[in-house]
Amino acid sequence: MRAAAWLSALWLAAGVAQAQTQTYTHTAVPPQAQIQARIARVEQGLLLPVVVQGQAAPAMTLQQRMAYWRVPGVSVALINQGAIEWSRAYGVTDAGGQQAVTPETLFQAGSVSKPVTAALVMRLAAAGKLDPDEDVNLRLRDWQVPAGAAAVTARTLLSHTAGMPEYGLTGYAAAASTPTLLQVLRGEAPATNPPVTRSSQHDYAYSSLGYVVLQQYLEAVMQQPFAALAQAEVLQPLGMQASLFAPSPPAPQAALAAAGHDLDGAVLAGRWRRHPELAPTGLWSTATDLARFALAVQDAAAGQNRQWLAPSVGKAMLTPVSNEYGLGFELDHVGKAAAFHHSGSTIGYKALLFAYTQTGQGAVILTNGDSAWPLIEELMRSIAAEYGWEDYRPIVRTAAPARTDLFDQFTGQFKVANTTLRISRVGEKLMVAGPPLGPAALELIAAGPYDYFVREKDATLHFDANQGQPVQTLTLHDGRPRPGKRLP
Repeated sequence: MRAAAWLSALWLAAGVAQAQTQTYTHTAVPPQAQIQARIARVEQGLLLPVVVQGQAAPAMTLQQRMAYWRVPGVSVALINQGAIEWSRAYGVTDAGGQQAVTPETLFQAGSVSKPVTAALVMRLAAAGKLDPDEDVNLRLRDWQVPAGAAAVTARTLLSHTAGMPEYGLTGYAAAASTPTLLQVLRGEAPATNPPVTRSSQHDYAYSSLGYVVLQQYLEAVMQQPFAALAQAEVLQPLGMQASLFAPSPPAPQAALAAAGHDLDGAVLAGRWRRHPELAPTGLWSTATDLARFALAVQDAAAGQNRQWLAPSVGKAMLTPVSNEYGLGFELDHVGKAAAFHHSGSTIGYKALLFAYTQTGQGAVILTNGDSAWPLIEELMRSIAAEYGWEDYRPIVRTAAPARTDLFDQFTGQFKVANTTLRISRVGEKLMVAGPPLGPAALELIAAGPYDYFVREKDATLHFDANQGQPVQTLTLHDGRPRPGKRLP
């Protein structure tokens, strides 16, 4: 897609001429004044996902967008030229409180736990302590994977190709009982998930419960708690001193942890939910520690960290198995240079680890707000613009003259899937509001008489003409088409 002139200039100024496919080398740290200037531009240059052809992007600062999305705290670590170039923290650990977020503040990392678990499995396999291709039922004693046509292995569990159920793990409130791992696997109270079953298909199906099976397998093979294994094989060797796997951090670390917040920015009861399912979602970490992990994976794939992970093992983790997912890592992205990444989402927290395989670049962003995902992406676009990345570039769309004479046919409430979109007219502007689009009404930009888009989300809206009468149906395209019908 052809970018607007201002956007092209932005990336050229940021140094996009540097080839993204070039293998990085460790170089001297840039002067502090240069780094501080870059940080300032990142903080002041957040970008919406969509820009209008020929129009300048609105100026947005990180502090403004944290307030808009009701996210109290953010921690960032930036990787450049094979090193952590800078780390910064913003906001507070608890809304309404005075404790500032620092680079040492712990956050729930959610599913960013999965690549750390994958590194643990592959390190044990490389040491000959387990076979990643054996049937896990050969080692499991207290619980067995239900029978099926093909064996379930550590490798298929890591790559989500084991036929495990797609079920989200929402954690447990502080006042609720926390289940054991066996109760989670069996779907027994107080676990809130169904029993772990398996389908006959072994195509890609993202499964956190599959990683629970993996945790049970690792503990059966090694005869050690999962958290201790991860500490000894991954966290300690990589200098991730602040990080730990736990349903809830113990007292010393809890004092350094950021509380989770709901969509309205209120502190969760008990400050966070407890996750006994450590392998898929139980990591507490800092942005700096996770940047160290990303650097270790980059170095392992390049053959520069053989003591921790052999090059063949590092490359195997970053090789797609199915649906552009490797062993613990998501590998899909739009740029030419190879990249690995994983997002994390628990109630009250959102996280992202994104890194390039060969250029020595990347970023980690941790937040303590349930509505923080758009904020993370806005910040990533600012980072990408500053550092010349090919990923996280805004989409450029072309506006058309609005048919304001049709606006009154569009206004009303429409049921779309499990939510309601509210279309309203404010003078010469058409507005849309609803849970998928954020906390405030957004301006609809005309792309044609019956077609519209918004700047704040990669989404389009089509109204079905109704012979001059109020439209009765519409379609929201938000990753996939979602038909909607007018409510009485």
